[in-house]
Amino acid sequence: MVKKQVILMRGIEILFVLILSLLSGCVTSSKAPKPQAKRGVLDDVLVFRDLQQVDLDNDGIKEIVAIYATGVNSSGVKVIKFTNDKGNIIFERILNSPNTKLEIKKGIPVLIVEETTQAIGCSGGRIKSIYRWDGKAFTLTGK
Repeated sequence: MVKKQVILMRGIEILFVLILSLLSGCVTSSKAPKPQAKRGVLDDVLVFRDLQQVDLDNDGIKEIVAIYATGVNSSGVKVIKFTNDKGNIIFERILNSPNTKLEIKKGIPVLIVEETTQAIGCSGGRIKSIYRWDGKAFTLTGK
């Protein structure tokens, strides 16, 4: 199962690169694509920065925690749960910092988000925000 998930993660990365290369050309169709109601794994993703497998719900099956760039000053996190070899997004969040990483602290998965503050005439400082996995989502627990 884990091997299938790793292959799927790599396939998602390759698919994303192919989609970007196809979309970088001119569009010649007069019909605009219809918006999709269901969000996909690649929505808003510019570049995957980190893909980790972690059993977040302690059911013996590891979920994929994908951290990705959404812009120059932002990043996103998606948690993908696999059921019957199909991936479903169970958590998604866009963060206002490109500095996001997943760590395991005392057995609990946490997201550490570092933001740079800037004031006029001063050098910037860093503020760390910590989001802990509560069983269903990463929730802000402290700065």
